[in-house]
Amino acid sequence: MNEQRTTEDAIGAMVAAWRGLLDAQVAFGSQLMQSLTGITLPSPGDVMRTARARTTASCCRIPAPCWMPQPLGECTSHVGQCKSACIRLVITNCDRVGRLVKIDSSNTAIKITPPSLSLGPLERGTISVCIDIPADAANGTRFESVIRIHGCKEYYLRWAVSVGTLGVDSCHEIAIDDCPDLVHHWYDHFYCARGCWNDQRSPAGTGAHG
Repeated sequence: MNEQRTTEDAIGAMVAAWRGLLDAQVAFGSQLMQSLTGITLPSPGDVMRTARARTTASCCRIPAPCWMPQPLGECTSHVGQCKSACIRLVITNCDRVGRLVKIDSSNTAIKITPPSLSLGPLERGTISVCIDIPADAANGTRFESVIRIHGCKEYYLRWAVSVGTLGVDSCHEIAIDDCPDLVHHWYDHFYCARGCWNDQRSPAGTGAHG
């Protein structure tokens, strides 16, 4: 019994010594990084706690219902007077059937070219959304808009245009993979079909576009 206890104590001491050495190396590396760059690295405990928190959050996060528009995030453009701000929406139809994609905006001053796009199976096209800044727009003026995309699914993008002394044009490019969701997820209800929203609304399941 004494020999077993001695062996266990020796193994425990080795593990403790190894952890102490590892902690010392991490502390030395953190101090070296801070002295060279001024950046403080998180401790291993902080990294583990952050990883566990992110894992728990992603595991338990339930996406928006299948009938809600899908968010594309927010975009801010910085332009000057007499300039234009644009967003190029590069849309890919990753379905096996043709699709008519339509764009509209909550701001009537926005120009959409073209207002709709006919895409064949697996084809890709581009729609430009632009706004011209008037010469009398004061610095600090913001134009807020919601851009809505109607394809296989519905999407929306929040777009803010900020007017300032930066006298240049602005153009962003956003890629959209417009695909039906054919996977049954754990958060789905059994009655919630996740194909294309306009196909679901078509009479008698005809699958009409637009």
